[in-house]
Amino acid sequence: MQEREAVIVDIDNTVMSCDQRRAALCSDILGRPVSADEVWRDLYCSRLLSGPLQEQYFRDFLSTKLMFLDQPYPLAIETLDLLRARGVRIIYLSGRFRSPVDKGRVTLEFMRKNGLYREGDAAIFKPSADVHDFDFKRDAIVRLRHAHDIRWAIDDTPRSLWVSRLSGIFTVGITTSYSPVRFHFADMIVENWGDVKALVESGIL
Repeated sequence: MQEREAVIVDIDNTVMSCDQRRAALCSDILGRPVSADEVWRDLYCSRLLSGPLQEQYFRDFLSTKLMFLDQPYPLAIETLDLLRARGVRIIYLSGRFRSPVDKGRVTLEFMRKNGLYREGDAAIFKPSADVHDFDFKRDAIVRLRHAHDIRWAIDDTPRSLWVSRLSGIFTVGITTSYSPVRFHFADMIVENWGDVKALVESGIL
């Protein structure tokens, strides 16, 4: 059977921005308005919260609380549609989990509603919050490569993208969460989906 071309796309802060949700969670905890700019590139809100407050934030973020505030990044949908038009399968590989709360189900509902998930796509979520992202993505990629020719992978987290690099996949680091220097190992570094779209249109990706 011929392998189908595919790309691997992370979700949180890669194809969907969590900045508004993080800001809202911090606002609830601090009792004052927190802007999205204040939490940009601060995944754990460590600049604003410490100790028990940061623990509370982390518990809330790992729940489904305020997930509806997440939004697709500008041009992400259009870029993925260009790939679909070529017959490339979009495979979402995400550290969002299905237990103890089913963040996967909520995520798929949201992505379908917002045009990110279409017929023919695939979404793979961690079975449990207890599974480490690195191990989960490593094992998933091994399985995926049996049936897919994975052209490239995009991720906002260097540690997660490194899994694809170790697997010999062309890696694209998107700097929505970390500075470019953290992606020194990546084959390509982009700032936003406008950059990705231009690369897809030019045939580089």
